[in-house]
Amino acid sequence: MSVIFPMGLLAIFTLLYSSIMITSRKKAVSSGDIKPSYFKEYNNDTPPSYMQKATRHWANLYEVPVLFYAVCAAILALGLDDVIFIYLAYSFLGFRLVQAFIHTTYNNIYHRLLIFSCGLAIVLAMWIRLLLIVQLPL
Repeated sequence: MSVIFPMGLLAIFTLLYSSIMITSRKKAVSSGDIKPSYFKEYNNDTPPSYMQKATRHWANLYEVPVLFYAVCAAILALGLDDVIFIYLAYSFLGFRLVQAFIHTTYNNIYHRLLIFSCGLAIVLAMWIRLLLIVQLPL
């Protein structure tokens, strides 16, 4: 096992989730909920909520996960891949998948915040542990 697997699975999930975002945009245009011209400058119209949720979550997959990819890449490059980092990485992946489910279904903001915070804490723990292991000044 290695952190490359949860890292790769999150990348695959992100790429596959793109189809949900694209589908929601196509649906919004074909149903007349939004004009195609909206996508030129992303103004002059209000997208339907189902499209906004899918688009916002897709954008979220390019925010905190970037810090996850970076720490995993550093772990791999430094040869520090161990069972603790692996469990942390899989935990982060799990929280991101749950967050995606919550965000794109019933979207309870308190549940979403709790899951987001747990994932954020895991990435923070990974970075702190990495820095402690390599003995970089904090």
